[in-house]
Amino acid sequence: MLMVAWSVVRLIYWMLIVPFLIGQLFNFILPEEKKTLGTTFVLGLLVYLAIFEVIAIPCMIHFTYYAFTHCRRMYVVVVSLLAIAGAFKFDKTMFKLKLPLGIKTETKIYCGIFVALVLFQMVMSLVYAPFNGDDADYVANSVAAQQMDVMNTVDPDVGGNVDLDVRHALAVITMWIAFIAKVSSVHAAIVSHVVMPLFVMPLVYYVYYLIGKILFKEQKDFLPVFLILVNVLIIFGDMSLLISPPATFFLMRSWQGKALFSNLVLPMVFWVFLMMFDDVSKAGEVSGNKEKLKITAPLWGMLTLVNMFSGICTELGVAFESGLVAALTLILLFKSKRWTVLAGAFLSVIPNLIYMIIYLKMGGGA
Repeated sequence: MLMVAWSVVRLIYWMLIVPFLIGQLFNFILPEEKKTLGTTFVLGLLVYLAIFEVIAIPCMIHFTYYAFTHCRRMYVVVVSLLAIAGAFKFDKTMFKLKLPLGIKTETKIYCGIFVALVLFQMVMSLVYAPFNGDDADYVANSVAAQQMDVMNTVDPDVGGNVDLDVRHALAVITMWIAFIAKVSSVHAAIVSHVVMPLFVMPLVYYVYYLIGKILFKEQKDFLPVFLILVNVLIIFGDMSLLISPPATFFLMRSWQGKALFSNLVLPMVFWVFLMMFDDVSKAGEVSGNKEKLKITAPLWGMLTLVNMFSGICTELGVAFESGLVAALTLILLFKSKRWTVLAGAFLSVIPNLIYMIIYLKMGGGA
C-alpha cells in the first residue's frame, strides 16, 4: 500500500507539479489577465512536452543501445532545472480564487451539470478501462521502452529486434507515457488506460472552457451551456467509425496520440487564435503599432509549442495542424490588416517543417 501511495505521489509530481513550475518560469509571455493557475499549467505542459520531443527524437535516432535511458536521464536533468528555476518565480497570488458575484441560480445549475458530466466520463473511463486493438502497438511500444530500454526498435507483436519503426517513431507520445511509467514505477499499460484518461479529460474540457470564456465574454451565463453542449457532442457524437460500436477517440482511446491531437491540439489552436482575434479587436480601439503587438506577438510563441505538440501526438497531425494554422492566419490577416502575422505564422510552423524533413530523411512516405 505504501508503494502504491509513493507511485501516486510521483505521478502527481511528474504530471502536475513539474509542468506547473515550468509554466511559472515561462508565463511572462502571457498577458497579465491570463496568468491564471490553469493557463500557466497548460503553458508549462506544452514546454514540458516540447522538451521531451527535442530530446527523444535525437536519442531514438542516434543511440542503438540504452536509447530510452539516455533520453530519460537527459530529460530529467533539463526539466528538473527548469522546474527549480520556476519554483523561484512561484506566484502565490494565482491560487487566490476570485468567485464571480451575482451568478444566476440557473447558471449554477448548469455549472453543476457540466462538472457532473465530466466526472461521469472520468469514472466510466476508470471503471471500464476500454480495450482497443491498437493497444497491441501503442501500449506495447510504451511497455517495451519501460522494460527493455528501447525506443521503437522492438516488434510489438513478437518482441524481436527490428529497425526503427519510421511510421510511428516521431510521434513520441508513447515514449513520454513510458517515461511517466518509469519514473513512477507504474506499468505503462496502467498509465495508458487509467492515468492518461484521468489526466487528459479535465485538460480537454479546460481548454474548451478557455475557448468559451473568449466566445462568451459578454454573455458569461452562456458559458456552462456551451460546455454542456461540448460534453453532449463528445459523449454521443460517434465521430469515429474505426471503433465498433462507433464512439469517440476521446472517450475510448484517451492515451493515443490521434485522440490527443483531435481533442486537445486542435482546440488549442483555436484557443490561441481566438486570443489573437480578441487582441486585434482591442488593438483596433487603440492607436499605435506597438499596442497591436502587445499580446499577439508572444502568442505566436505559444502556437509554436502547440505545433510541436501536434508532432508528438501523430505524424500526420503535423500536416493537418499546419493547414489549420494557414487557414486561420489568412482570417487573422484579413481582420488585422497586418502582414506581420504571416511572419509569425511562418515562424510558428518551422518546427513542423523540420519534423517533416526528418521524417522524409528517415525514409517515411505518404
